[in-house]
Amino acid sequence: MPSTFGITKITGTLIESVDVEHKADLKQLITSDGHHSAARSVDDSYSFTVKGKGTCPVSAGGSTGAPTGVTGKIIITNATNSESNEDWNGFSYSGTGYVHAS
Repeated sequence: MPSTFGITKITGTLIESVDVEHKADLKQLITSDGHHSAARSVDDSYSFTVKGKGTCPVSAGGSTGAPTGVTGKIIITNATNSESNEDWNGFSYSGTGYVHAS
């Protein structure tokens, strides 16, 4: 079976890494004698971070730039540009995808 090399969750000029976390709050019902009755996940969301070289393609407060698979209302919460004499200019940004928000 052929393998895929490289980053496939997002397209860009020089993307170094993409991290995606899907998380949810757990709500559970406990019976009067302390046993678990039922449980379900609520308010699930995605957190993501993208790092690369060049100029940051998004800005804080924006709604574009989420990796493939991140759904819902997207909000970029942090965008950083970095410069160094020893390396290419870099960037990183992070955000959240609120699955059930509109």
